[in-house]
Amino acid sequence: MGTGAGQRVLAGIVGAQIAWWNLGFAVRRAVVREARRGKRFSEPDVWDVSAGWARQWLAAPRWWRLVRSVGVTVLVIVGLTGLAAVLGEVDGITALSGAVTGCLPLAAVWSWRQARVARTIAAQDPGLWLGPLAARRLVVRAVLALLAAGAAVSATVTAIANERSARYDCPGFAVDAPVHDWWLRRGGRVGVGCPAADTRSADASVRYTPWTPVVSNQFGWSEVVYASPAQEPITMFAPIFTAWIAAGGPSGVLGQPTDGNVDNATIAYVNFHGGAIVLTADGDPKVQLGQQYSRRARDLGSPCAVRDRPCITTAYADADGIHVGWQYGAADAFNIVWKPVSGPPWSDWHREVAGFEVTLPDVQPATTYLISIQACEKRFLSRSTCTWPPDEVVVRAG
Repeated sequence: MGTGAGQRVLAGIVGAQIAWWNLGFAVRRAVVREARRGKRFSEPDVWDVSAGWARQWLAAPRWWRLVRSVGVTVLVIVGLTGLAAVLGEVDGITALSGAVTGCLPLAAVWSWRQARVARTIAAQDPGLWLGPLAARRLVVRAVLALLAAGAAVSATVTAIANERSARYDCPGFAVDAPVHDWWLRRGGRVGVGCPAADTRSADASVRYTPWTPVVSNQFGWSEVVYASPAQEPITMFAPIFTAWIAAGGPSGVLGQPTDGNVDNATIAYVNFHGGAIVLTADGDPKVQLGQQYSRRARDLGSPCAVRDRPCITTAYADADGIHVGWQYGAADAFNIVWKPVSGPPWSDWHREVAGFEVTLPDVQPATTYLISIQACEKRFLSRSTCTWPPDEVVVRAG
């Protein structure tokens, strides 16, 4: 076939497809419905377009059928992969595997249905009827369907494995079972980070694990994870841990740790049964015996000194609960955290809201609460990021 003839064939194929699309969904559906009843469509012009499309679909050259089926599928896969990678910040391999998993079965079903529709239309015109499918073509189609299914399954397995690797792939250090279980519960690498070395023993025979957090702290201090026998593992800055060990560790005057955090982005602390260790920005840990550190709640009447996180402007309690309002710029959502001041460690509650005020119901009467708010940026198919650490205010209920 010469170049000119090939171009005419291609023009005819493309023109028939465009004309079929231009009929609109309702008209195409009516044509197929009449064909299934063994009738031609009543309007001759519409029938001519439908019959021309059926002829081109069934009798098109093999190279065109390959381009039509594979080319469109590849373009869709590339587009979806790009969207997932850019908008969702999904790993490239995971995004590609997910797109292949979703697109290959749909492409196979779409091609099969279009061929079935074309043969239904062609059956109503002796000039278009191509006869039953040859056994060889049926075998080829079955093999292609199996290949598509196998590729989809392989892509699914790859996506799951890669996502698990992205979430749980940390250096192969040997850590104690309580730390490993805590790490799994808290979301693996993307939740709490990774161990920086094997679990080891300190001078007071205390087991600890050097740790690399998800986000490096603003002080530049290294961190460790310590797992006490009776509670959740706790993360400490290395200077606090060193000072605790120097004071005798869990068998010393301070005893076991109870909770810890960063207060107003300037002070890190860990409370123990027998006191607290407070670490300021200069890196000098101070041991407070017999006195636990209380996080400094901001006075509602004071100005919002830090603008990189939400600032609570109103907070009061009544019969309906605790009412909280705050100021901040644009955010996808806000995470409200509240807990009793005298509550046990890890007794806080969380709630996500979209506006700039919320009412927290079902609070305990005669209880003082610490309330804080984080502004969060939500990501498509990936973990949200929130401002930290938040300011806190104190509210008395009842």
